Amino acid sequence: MSDDRVPVLIVGGSLVGLSAALFLAGEKIPCLLVERHPGTSVHPRAVGYYPRTLEILRSAGVEETVLQTAAGFKDHTLRAGMESLTGKVFWSRDELAGGDELEDLTPSRMVLLPQDRLEPLLRSRAELLGARTSYGTELVSFEADESGVTSVLLDRASGTERTVRSDYLVAADGPRSLVRETLGVPRHGRGVISHQLSVAFTAHMREALDGRRFSVAHIQNDEVTGILVHDDTLTEGTLVVAYDPDDGDSLDDFTDERCVHLVRAAVGTPDLEVRIRSRFPWEMAEFASEEYRRGRIFLAGDAAHVIPPTGGYGSNTGIADAHNLAWKLASVIRGTAGAGLLDSYDAERRPLGDFVANQGALELAVRSNTATDEQRAQIAEPLAVTMGYRYVSEAAPAGAGEEAAVPPSVTDPRSTGGRPGTRAPHLLVESQGKEISTLDLFGGGFTLLAGESADPWCAAAGSAAQELGIRLSVHQIGGSAGQALRPVTGDFAQAYGVGPQGAVLVRPDGFVAWRSDGADPDPAAGLGSVLRRLLARVS
Repeated sequence: MSDDRVPVLIVGGSLVGLSAALFLAGEKIPCLLVERHPGTSVHPRAVGYYPRTLEILRSAGVEETVLQTAAGFKDHTLRAGMESLTGKVFWSRDELAGGDELEDLTPSRMVLLPQDRLEPLLRSRAELLGARTSYGTELVSFEADESGVTSVLLDRASGTERTVRSDYLVAADGPRSLVRETLGVPRHGRGVISHQLSVAFTAHMREALDGRRFSVAHIQNDEVTGILVHDDTLTEGTLVVAYDPDDGDSLDDFTDERCVHLVRAAVGTPDLEVRIRSRFPWEMAEFASEEYRRGRIFLAGDAAHVIPPTGGYGSNTGIADAHNLAWKLASVIRGTAGAGLLDSYDAERRPLGDFVANQGALELAVRSNTATDEQRAQIAEPLAVTMGYRYVSEAAPAGAGEEAAVPPSVTDPRSTGGRPGTRAPHLLVESQGKEISTLDLFGGGFTLLAGESADPWCAAAGSAAQELGIRLSVHQIGGSAGQALRPVTGDFAQAYGVGPQGAVLVRPDGFVAWRSDGADPDPAAGLGSVLRRLLARVS
């Protein structure tokens, strides 16, 4: 007998685990998150989040809170190579300023916000929606069978153990995942590239910054080589330095005294008053797991892929993992989809994880001036990497007349054209006198977007939804119906690749599942057949 029963157990309470809890709770699926540390991260760690990640957080109702919390970082746009904050500047470029050029692509933007500030926001929202969290709780062991997973959990404060029975287990327990290692899931990639230490500190840097605001400062002088970032109060920062155990370096060498010396050298103020807040050792590495699913157990985030931080893709990719998986688990748990739908998680996310891990390694080669011309030619634009990819699976099959795609297929997100397997394009539309993005129509079920003369598809959607017992919202773009949405910017037919009598089916995660350019002689039967295939329904 287990002490607790829950549909989904999430192991790991960092960004990816918290995101999984948030998205499952948003689907009204009970879940329990366990994390061995006593609380959310006390270290800044990840900092930057691409517009697609903000779109995902928008769908979960937390984007506005994130933007408000990140407001102080809006001017942190400079990346520079320099002797120190007060020393010679070798090069400098403004990377993150502006954003107006993205208005036709997304209602969201890139945001800088340290992980130790983002995690509490995700936790609060997830718990508000009903997710249970148990920090200071460690997974000791687990055993999976055909009907579920039995896990043994340790309360680290009291030393007591309990068991939890779950239908599914989501492993978001980091690069040294106990779950992955216990399962014996192999990995490939370049492996460990270097050993790094992030030193979080408190110091007044306003005078040294002299009005400048950096996203990243690459520091190089006789005393220290590393990366320096600072917060919006200009009193807290993180210095990242490398060390080499093969050369006899040890974490024990980084005493408070030495860390203070390194921070002073990086800032360029010899008598700067510095307090060391925490140290966080980590490995810069490239690993990609060869399975993301083993029966009822799923790997997500760093447990599935370890991506070099150059490019800032790691956390963004992990959050997208959780977003892709959550609606599929919810559909299967509710009984509106067959278990086969869960196969699409591995089919969709694993090829992309391989690709993004390689992109991070290529970016690292460029930053370290070791990249060949061939490697430089393989680097994709960040927007293509983060929102221009295309899934290939039974949950996003190419339709009749659609060209096949070989995963991972990435392109300029402005050119995806509403193809099945790609992120549904953003258009501004007017709904009841208010301008909204088409992206705001997605989530909480499937969505049918219909052309101005596609009334038969609209009627068919209601019949299909009732027959299958699923949530399916319908929105007609243009047309004379009272509830039709009026286009404000962009052209629906062009953006989504359908005619006035056509329709597009969008998944709960905002990806196009299917589309029809025009009318169908039996739209109800056609749409029903499509949905059964997508949901792995046998009836």
